[in-house]
Amino acid sequence: MAKYTAIISEDTRQRILELPRGVKFGQYMEKAIIFFAEELEKNPDLLPENFILTVTPRKDTSAKKKK
Repeated sequence: MAKYTAIISEDTRQRILELPRGVKFGQYMEKAIIFFAEELEKNPDLLPENFILTVTPRKDTSAKKKK
């Protein structure tokens, strides 16, 4: 697998390093990169300002599995 590197600010780097050990930062970034790539494939003229990141609670699917 290829690695991608990007320049980030020192403040951002420190904040990432201070995340709790259980947080798998790479998993979050992979999901975000996949989304960004898909959107940029649809419209290559998009800029970073066109993206808004939000947190969405995961749907509870436990009721479906019990049926």
